[in-house]
This record gives sequence, C-alpha cells and structure tokens, in this order.
Amino acid sequence: MQREHIPAGKLALYAAILVVLFVLESANGLPVRVLGQRVDILPFAVASVALLDGPVEGAIVGLLAGALYDLGFGGAEGLYALYYLLTGIAAGLLGQRFLRRVYPSALLLGTGMMLLLGLWRFVIIWVFGRTSEPLLYLQSMSGQTLVAALFSPIAYLAVRTVSRRFVKTDAP
Repeated sequence: MQREHIPAGKLALYAAILVVLFVLESANGLPVRVLGQRVDILPFAVASVALLDGPVEGAIVGLLAGALYDLGFGGAEGLYALYYLLTGIAAGLLGQRFLRRVYPSALLLGTGMMLLLGLWRFVIIWVFGRTSEPLLYLQSMSGQTLVAALFSPIAYLAVRTVSRRFVKTDAP
C-alpha cells in the first residue's frame, strides 16, 4: 500500500494557523483571557487536523504544536512535542475508525486532549510534591477547557477551510 503525498502547501498553511493561534494565546500583553482563564485552542487545531486529514497529518501538526509549546512555555524539553505527536496520532486513528468528520467530533477530541494534558500536568506536579490543593487545580483545568471549547470553532473552521482546499478528486 502506497501512502499519498501530503502537499507542502497544506502543511505550510497548517503551520501558519498554529503560529497565529499560538501568538494570540501567548504573546506578552496579548493573551486572550475570558473569565480569568487563558484561551488555549491549539489542542483543538491539532484535533481538527487529525480528524479531517488522518493520523499522519495529525502527528505532523501535533509535533509542530508541541514544539511551539516547548519553545514558548519552557519546561521539560520535548515533552509537549511528544504529547501532541502521540495525541495527534491517536485522534487521527479515532477519527478514522469511530467518528464523523464534523465539528462535534473535533470538539470531543480537542476537549479530551486538553483534559488529558491537564491531568498529566497534575500527576507530574503531584509526584514532585508541588501541589497545593487538587480540587482547585482541577477546577482551574476544567474552567480553561470550557473557555477554550467556546473558541474552538475558530480553529476548526480554519483547519476545515485548508483541508477542503486540498481535497483530491478522482476526476481526470
């Protein structure tokens, strides 16, 4: 079985979407906050790419999103890139096998990615003994996920526009 070629223009447009979303959510003085929560819709962009285009594109875009997080927020080098790479693959496989390629599926996958990342952060913080109150952390994580879900159509519509532009037709 031969894998189809992924257009470089498609990946470049996905990278541009990720960079714009990342700058909007992380630049000094510019981060969008709603109800005291930072709006983080990069996981929804990764989930949308994985859902609409499959696990390979999900992995590539996930790796790029994770690299942006690693560069912008620091922390353990490469862990965000690894996390988003793996969740991009998983979201793509779930999307191909069980989900329709519509917004509610992207919302489900993106929300799952955010909650899984929040729980992963909590476990790491808890293991190293730097947690103050677990319920407050979980409340904050849930609030950030809900606020990000409100803005997730922005990521989905941008990704869907690019994905539809590069649909391969069978006509000669």
